Amino acid sequence: MQARVLSAVISQSAAPLSIHELLEAAKTEVPGLGIATVYRNIARMIAAGEINAVVIPGQPPRYERAGKPHHHYFYCEHCGRVFDLPGCVNGLRQMVPEGFRAIRHDLTIYGACRNCESHPVAHL
Repeated sequence: MQARVLSAVISQSAAPLSIHELLEAAKTEVPGLGIATVYRNIARMIAAGEINAVVIPGQPPRYERAGKPHHHYFYCEHCGRVFDLPGCVNGLRQMVPEGFRAIRHDLTIYGACRNCESHPVAHL
């Protein structure tokens, strides 16, 4: 039951979730759920290819369902939440030097989310 609830939380989330976000969301269905159980289930789901780890430099990993279309992320520097950005930036292939071959890329935009926009941040 715990694995099913964690899988459902991840599948229904519009953004990648941290271990603590997963724990809090899953506790609504499984009140006695512990963090060790969440870690064990996350490891199993990664090994099974059900979910992917999302790594934002300097932050703990977050998790999202596998198989999502290619996309990037927005990291709010105030509340620490991560949001999916659909699609990809145009022109990345033209940035690769001649004679090089890009295999993959990651892009994270940093700033303030809608709820935190009133906080001062440096602009691009």
